Amino acid sequence: MRRFAVYQLPWIAYAGLIIIVSSISKLPDPKIEFEYIDKLAHFGEYFLFFLLTYRALANFREGQPHFSVYIVSVVLSIIFAALDEYHQSFVKGRQSDIYDLGADTIGIVLGALLHYLFGRRKLSSRR
Repeated sequence: MRRFAVYQLPWIAYAGLIIIVSSISKLPDPKIEFEYIDKLAHFGEYFLFFLLTYRALANFREGQPHFSVYIVSVVLSIIFAALDEYHQSFVKGRQSDIYDLGADTIGIVLGALLHYLFGRRKLSSRR
């Protein structure tokens, strides 16, 4: 139960938070004057979502995770992002945007790439 609370529960809670925020009809305007702040927010949101997804799946069982955990985590994260965009199309005042999904996907893929590269570097420095 402790393993679930430490590794899987944060991922589930964050996914729930994404769904809750996506269900809000009108989000407050950000105080930052930057044209692409929305895309940057999507990027960061799903960068973190990938990291939590990978962490949850990699620690589901004992032992070293295989490279396939990266692939499954990326695919699962992109599917969740696509379903979130689809969900927003039904929320009054919100809309589904392919560019938001693009920003989500870039965050996911970059998260996977950086995690993999830094993880390999960390392993090679231990040897």
